[in-house]
Amino acid sequence: MNAHRGWRRDTREPAVALPPLSCDCAVHVFDPARVDLLLPGRRYEPPVAWLDELRTLHERLGVQRAVLVQPSVYGNDHAVLLTALRADPARYRGVALLDDSVSDAACEELHAAGVRSARFNILSRFGAAFDAVAFRRQVRRAEALGWIISLHATADELAAHARLLLDLRAEVVVDHLAYLNPGDLDGEGFRFLREAVTRGHWWVKVSRVDHRFAPPYDDAVELIRRVVALNPWRMLWATDWPHPLYDAATTTMPNDADLVELFARAVPDAALREQILARNPARVFGFPDA
Repeated sequence: MNAHRGWRRDTREPAVALPPLSCDCAVHVFDPARVDLLLPGRRYEPPVAWLDELRTLHERLGVQRAVLVQPSVYGNDHAVLLTALRADPARYRGVALLDDSVSDAACEELHAAGVRSARFNILSRFGAAFDAVAFRRQVRRAEALGWIISLHATADELAAHARLLLDLRAEVVVDHLAYLNPGDLDGEGFRFLREAVTRGHWWVKVSRVDHRFAPPYDDAVELIRRVVALNPWRMLWATDWPHPLYDAATTTMPNDADLVELFARAVPDAALREQILARNPARVFGFPDA
């Protein structure tokens, strides 16, 4: 189990102001009162990161909306996610984990609370081998609710399942830049993303998730710039707060203001930043216009 030393509570105000209605499209919350829901054998020990901490962070950054992603340490018990979504239904949307253990009635409850996506893990180092039959079955359930399909995978893993994935009819969001490295920009995975974002219903979430990049993130600027250039109208942005995949023993925990500034360096055009930070997530996740 990875140790987690907690998110940076010294997060400062970023040097660049975010546009109104900016949305952080991937955060996780952990309720310290519901340790009973944590799975045994979980991959990491969650930090204290409940709604008051999330609000503090976002006020400091200038973020007004957020998408709350079900943490894997709770498995398919969405009680914490439901509580968080119901606390501020105008400001938050949710991403659930979906398998046969989640009933249709539970899905309806999740939808009513603001869940708009189901997340599927293809990332081989984080779980069992990808089951295409089970995936198709759960995608049909998500489609019936009008939910987005969120894919957690490397770009190469997405490319390996290109025939299946490019046939999806629902809106599709690729998490965490598909774990691209700067050296991957001429590879098959990057070519897959280039094809996917021309389809009109695929989106890529720009976020930093692990120790591959460290402050001041100079090596990430060109990578983000190249990905965004594929189609800025199909990009989303996220912090992945409170950075649960960071290992305290090996990693420098990011200051989230640095991540805001990294995005501004990679996307210097203010109009494009507003498109990615505010307009795109409002469209994808169904936030109100104002």
